[in-house]
Amino acid sequence: MIEWLSEASLVLVVVGALRLVGHRWLLQKLGAVSLYSLWAVVPILLLAVLLPQSWWPFADAISSLRFVIDPSQQFENLTVPAPTNVLSIIWSAGFVLALSAFLLRWPRVNQYWRCGNLRIVRIASGGGPAIAGVLRPTLFLPADFSQRFDAQQRRLILKHEQHHWRRGDTVANIVAFILCMIFWFHPVAWLCYRRFRCDQELACDAVILAQVSPPQRVRYGHTLLQVAATTSTRVQLDPYLYHYGAKQAMKERIQQLTSTQPLRYWPLLSALALGLALLSVWQASALAEVKSDAQATPIIRVSPSYPMEAAEQGIEGQVTLRFTITDDGKVADIEVVDATPAGTFDAAAVAALQKWRYDPRFAGSGHEVALAFQLAKD
Repeated sequence: MIEWLSEASLVLVVVGALRLVGHRWLLQKLGAVSLYSLWAVVPILLLAVLLPQSWWPFADAISSLRFVIDPSQQFENLTVPAPTNVLSIIWSAGFVLALSAFLLRWPRVNQYWRCGNLRIVRIASGGGPAIAGVLRPTLFLPADFSQRFDAQQRRLILKHEQHHWRRGDTVANIVAFILCMIFWFHPVAWLCYRRFRCDQELACDAVILAQVSPPQRVRYGHTLLQVAATTSTRVQLDPYLYHYGAKQAMKERIQQLTSTQPLRYWPLLSALALGLALLSVWQASALAEVKSDAQATPIIRVSPSYPMEAAEQGIEGQVTLRFTITDDGKVADIEVVDATPAGTFDAAAVAALQKWRYDPRFAGSGHEVALAFQLAKD
């Protein structure tokens, strides 16, 4: 887990920095809806880092090692990587704290109304409308909703929140916040989450504005200003809900009222293809460097037993084995490539190799090892 976090953090820094720094330019060129869709690249690339090395489109490097077996040295040779228990404990503690904070801040629902599959809940006055939940989607409306907004404003606000629900933004928000909890230690993750939620509102505004008349667009802008002016500061700082009335994003939302560029899929597909291509090159380069340095040295090596009959007769020999390293570092598909003398040391060599373990980064086929059986010289 710690190894994945370190590799995924590099991906997060690069992708997040590009999205944060290039936000204004991308918004102008692509529009709010297409820009929001680009956030799908982040979880896909982070998941891609988890893929086994053998899945990436580059050839397996064949490594060959030779070990000398002495009957007087029958032991398990363990070369264990540096312990990461402390880091794992620290990360787990941070994850639990982040999850606990999320659950404690979640509004308690004691009474609600139902509209189809959607639950409607009244919250304290001064809050902004919001929708959340996956299994039980819930629309949160302030207690003074009817007093703060007229009928047309209420329709526009509800239309906005319904689009969040139908587009699946509630699911996207959960995924985004889970990533924040996983990368709780990474400031870029939280900056990206904030930008993601603002882009989500911009995209929703763009869709609603494309469906209404010019006078209604003006009314929509007035509604945004009224929501921002009447939403309490405490609610605006909540990182989980109530982004509809967040003042820090309202200026940008109002500036985008005249922009209604439609969703285009080519930016997302292009960004995804480029990201996967660069990630593949990076993985290939990293694996090539590791393999050139270590040549797939086992992290757990079990010396084979020297056959008693061969030892008594003073027979020496060598067995060359070809095998596959699985995605979890185990050995599979063992075959005898060469044995001298034939059949004498084969079984002992295969039995020992089955217990070996490798770094999963070496996963792939075509690996070879030569086990030399030699008697100690007097």
